[in-house]
Amino acid sequence: MIFRSKKKSGMGEGYWKASLLGIHLVTCTFVGLLIGYFLDRWLGTEPWFLLAFLLFGIAAGFKNMYVEVKKIQETEKKKEQEEDERLG
Repeated sequence: MIFRSKKKSGMGEGYWKASLLGIHLVTCTFVGLLIGYFLDRWLGTEPWFLLAFLLFGIAAGFKNMYVEVKKIQETEKKKEQEEDERLG
């Protein structure tokens, strides 16, 4: 049986968080595009909802990226503080 420590590995965790930034941007943009496309087909307002929801999706993606970067920065700051307390 393999026992794992409760600590997450630093290297793998960083890669996962970095890939999450791209995933946020792409999925939000794609969801906005789909919503706009289907609203345009349903209501017959050719490019307007598509463009509007595409812009909303892009904005939401960047907002999610910003929030995720802030979380990463706070985690790194907390790790540095814990390391400083432990050493000194």
